[in-house]
Amino acid sequence: MKTSNNLNSGLRGLFTALLCVSMFSCSDFFNPEQDLIQEKDEHYNSLDKVRRATVGAYAGLQPLVESLIVMGDLRADLLVTTQNYDADLLEIDKHEISANNPYASPDPFYDVILDCNDILANLEKSAVDPKMTELKIEAYEAEIRTIRAWVYLQLAQTFKEVPMVKESLDGHFPGYEPRVYDFSTMLNWLVKELEWANEKSRLDWTALDENPVWKKVYINRKALLGELYLLTGNFNASVDVLKDCILNDGNDADEDVLKCAPVSGTSAWKRSWFKIKDGVSGFEHLSVIPFAKDQRQTNRLMNLFSNDKIHRYVLKPSRVAVAKWEAQELKDGSGILEGDLYRGQLASYAVMDKDTIVYKYQVGKSVNQNDAVHTIYRAADLHLLLAEALNQSGQSEDALKVINEKTVGVKESVGIRGRVGLKPVRMVDLKDQNPALASDEKALVELALLEERAMEFAFEGRRWNTLVRFADRAGAPLILAERVASKYKQNDPQLYARLKEKLSSQDNWKLVMPELKKD
Repeated sequence: MKTSNNLNSGLRGLFTALLCVSMFSCSDFFNPEQDLIQEKDEHYNSLDKVRRATVGAYAGLQPLVESLIVMGDLRADLLVTTQNYDADLLEIDKHEISANNPYASPDPFYDVILDCNDILANLEKSAVDPKMTELKIEAYEAEIRTIRAWVYLQLAQTFKEVPMVKESLDGHFPGYEPRVYDFSTMLNWLVKELEWANEKSRLDWTALDENPVWKKVYINRKALLGELYLLTGNFNASVDVLKDCILNDGNDADEDVLKCAPVSGTSAWKRSWFKIKDGVSGFEHLSVIPFAKDQRQTNRLMNLFSNDKIHRYVLKPSRVAVAKWEAQELKDGSGILEGDLYRGQLASYAVMDKDTIVYKYQVGKSVNQNDAVHTIYRAADLHLLLAEALNQSGQSEDALKVINEKTVGVKESVGIRGRVGLKPVRMVDLKDQNPALASDEKALVELALLEERAMEFAFEGRRWNTLVRFADRAGAPLILAERVASKYKQNDPQLYARLKEKLSSQDNWKLVMPELKKD
């Protein structure tokens, strides 16, 4: 299938412009000092230059973060606009997204993809460097193909059809016409890419810098492959890969890494995924996109969420989101609804000067080295993706254990709820709450997973894709439509009804790819 004339024209304009951009334009935090004045043919003629180009590709992920979070949670049920909203955010909140909405732009995603393609097309030039062995070339190729695959997955989850560019476009103009992939075709290609990459050696980033954040600056291949297997319905393979990742891919010597061990104190959960000292926690994070304030890097999330005088405060938690934490019961069995004391108030959200704010990214004035990281994969994600795969493969009881108390075969795991001191979700209670589904334990555990993911990952940009995945898998659009519309049920009944009707059609879940930038 070919692109439309307008789209293809836009692609040519975008690609032509990007060919003029140096691969080595990333920030000092990602890219050590170097001589930027060099011929294109010299960009890849040594191990050091290939490393810089790879780090530059990772730096290209930074501009994606704001879009991922806004599109991921504002389209869903966890975020709403404040009285300070702008037109672009209101479009997303009301699901009336225009073609020129910057948060829905594919342009920065293709920036990364084209960088990756350029590296892949030129890797062999580095073979002239004795330090660049064939094994290292393969390792770099696997790393770059993994970055590209993750970026394509984000596009495929947003747009109905995605232009697929696998080549370096140097010399391909005029008239280059990329193929267009639908979601199923894209997933099949991505699985093959990650199966190949998982057979190759992994790069060792730890030698590059003493900053511990470097240990997490990569997209974990097993985690991505496990997620892809889940999306394609290969649930047994997903279970195997995700469990392998949990058991073997932690970067720290501590045996509890990535295993959802207990946290102590009501402020410990936030510290477990954002650690003030170095901006990243070895006990929770697997893959991150970091930001360094001392290098003038910012993800602008504080600008979106903070209600102090210097920030915009344009987005806030929905009442639906806050109610989920408030309704939780502690494990002590007292029967008193005390709320989710670890993940709720003063962790994911807070009330300050009578405003409800997203608190997860409030890093404090004392932090001057790092801004809040964006998590690509973290321990809880691995465990809850594993629970999904277990449930779909007929192991609903084991899936419920992952939520509550224990990941089978994982030493020290106490479950997602167990580590934050919450009462377990019992099958008998799920049946009482959903009598129409009492005979379908798989469907009941799915509902429990939806709720747990909302509380665990709020404001991290995962919610919309989660709702789409669950609703599509169940063949029940109302799973998504009712939840998204519910944030307006109390204050705007007309908008509630309109959104529920619109989102009951799966045709309205993804966007049409807009014409890409021409200059």
